Amino acid sequence: MATSTLKILREVNDYTQDYIAEEVLGISKSTYARLEQDPSKINAAHAQRLADLYNVSLANLLSEATPIITFKDSVKANNNGTTGYQHSNTNNFHEGEVKALKEQNELLIKQNAELMELVKALGGKLAGGNDGK
Repeated sequence: MATSTLKILREVNDYTQDYIAEEVLGISKSTYARLEQDPSKINAAHAQRLADLYNVSLANLLSEATPIITFKDSVKANNNGTTGYQHSNTNNFHEGEVKALKEQNELLIKQNAELMELVKALGGKLAGGNDGK
């Protein structure tokens, strides 16, 4: 049996079945688990709440086709305090980490350019030394 769009969207967003069932839909976890297995049994109000939560259309939410997830840069905190992707995101890095990595990358690029100049200078000296033999 194929994995339902409901389950994929829940897992991509790092939500638990408990959270979706109890906090979002106001139903039991076992009822929600059955909905994930057979999304055709979901009622209109619950489908709309989930579509709003995941920022997808009702058609996409209830589609039997495997969903295409696109990732964005924005990260949000979910119900249990961990960070998850908001209907799709790219990296799970915080802004400070990204800034530090960019600075480190710039430094490495500068060092690489300096090393290339050094190699060129040494290469010329070595070539000049060989010509003098």
